[in-house]
Amino acid sequence: MKISAFCQFILVCVLTIVWCIIAHTHQAFAFQIENENHIASSKSKSEVEIVAQINEQSAQTKPADNILQAELSNSVRQPSPYKPTIVFVYVGLNTISQINLPEKTYNIAAEVVLEWQDGRLGFTPNSKEKNALLKFNGDDVNSILRKIWSPSFAIGNEIQPREIQNRSVSIAPNGWVRVYEQFNDVVKFDADVHTFPFCDETLTLAIDSALDDRSNVTFDLQEFKFTSSNPSKQVIGRWSIKNIDAHTQVLNRLDSKLGFPEIVISIDVKHIPQYIIFNFFLPLFIIFVAAAAVTFIDPSKVASYSSPRLGGTITLILTTIALKLSLSKEIPAVNYITLTDAVFGVTVLTLLLSLITSCTIIFLLNEKKQEVLAKRIHVTFRKIYPFLFVGCLGSTVLFFFSVNWKA
Repeated sequence: MKISAFCQFILVCVLTIVWCIIAHTHQAFAFQIENENHIASSKSKSEVEIVAQINEQSAQTKPADNILQAELSNSVRQPSPYKPTIVFVYVGLNTISQINLPEKTYNIAAEVVLEWQDGRLGFTPNSKEKNALLKFNGDDVNSILRKIWSPSFAIGNEIQPREIQNRSVSIAPNGWVRVYEQFNDVVKFDADVHTFPFCDETLTLAIDSALDDRSNVTFDLQEFKFTSSNPSKQVIGRWSIKNIDAHTQVLNRLDSKLGFPEIVISIDVKHIPQYIIFNFFLPLFIIFVAAAAVTFIDPSKVASYSSPRLGGTITLILTTIALKLSLSKEIPAVNYITLTDAVFGVTVLTLLLSLITSCTIIFLLNEKKQEVLAKRIHVTFRKIYPFLFVGCLGSTVLFFFSVNWKA
């Protein structure tokens, strides 16, 4: 019995020691996990926590340095009630694509930076804070912009509301505010297709002050550029950049007599040479060669030559009309005659002249039996037709380029 009681005592002691070890290990492991979570959470503070940190920091500073208090008390007023707030604007263009002449629209991906001074947002940074610049991203941007005054802007010539890809807000201790926005948009422009496909189009981007007129805000364009060192690669499609320009102007609206500040960016583009060659010159050259070759078919030698001469000319007329209709789909419906209309119209007229001449020659041969006269007309027309064709087309092109259609 004594031995059995002693064994039970030893077993209880061992189980107690094991339980203590397990409990101590579990407590140490839980403490380690808690420390890791605390470190991870401190490294991934959201902007809302940064705002809370500002509140804690501002409690140790003067009441005037409380950034949120200043924001809430002045949320609907501009920084200076006595003079317009100068907003410095930086514009960067990423890509221009889908330039659509029939719809007079194009797609743009751009970046805009707005900077201004608001002394009410100044604060005294914590001495332990290495980076005193406050940054807000994601959903916190909308929250902070609702609490402070900001110069909202709009794209004046957009088709639909722009699609915001990325936006951020940063505030410096001296109250310098910086708003960054990256967006995609579909923008309309005024197309001039008098000399299509040689026409130069001007793509415009109008950045307007959406709510504040010139008594409250003035825009100062500091920089405008393409984000790439090679702007031609940022224009997607059969266009190339010819010139870029930007200026500020006044946008007159009925809700203000002073007008609203506006920045207008103009990008002059033109068709690349490959498009003009393969869609305009090459088809016309093939039609010209075929039309000139048809005139060398002499019905006076073989009667059966009459059919291919007439059939070939009629085929060329129909081909020219079909080509004109295909190019018409690439330009908007306008109430004036374009270079394309004139060139293909003259081409059809010269082909009709060739068809009438061929009919005359065949008529003289078969009906009037005047083979000598028919032969003379054939030889003469065969010599002058190539020069007549080129001369008519050349005169048409020179006429359209000699007129200032934008005047």
